[in-house]
Amino acid sequence: MRHPLDTAVMSGALWLLAAMLIDVLTPKELTAFMVGEVLAPAVIVGAVFYHMKLPGPDLAISLATLWLVSVMVIEWITPKPISPYFMTAAVAPAILVGAWLHGLARWRRRASDASQRESI
Repeated sequence: MRHPLDTAVMSGALWLLAAMLIDVLTPKELTAFMVGEVLAPAVIVGAVFYHMKLPGPDLAISLATLWLVSVMVIEWITPKPISPYFMTAAVAPAILVGAWLHGLARWRRRASDASQRESI
């Protein structure tokens, strides 16, 4: 059983770490406070999903989507253009989750095909 305080502390630490890391990677006009305000709703929703014990693929898809929406809002509020490296980091979680789900489905298909061949 996950304790609510454990979930809150873990999410708070990840939120603070992400806000400070993004603050370093973005222009000086975009402060850690602005980034923190943008990331807070996504972290809260992600923490609720984690605490509700969503299945792994569903949690991964929802967190990747929340991250992508947060980065879009950061891009929207920043006064200067953001580095292409940061935008690559923004899209990377969604690509990784998609590749993981595709690989998992392919692995399951191959396992079921092999078991059908053995039964014949």
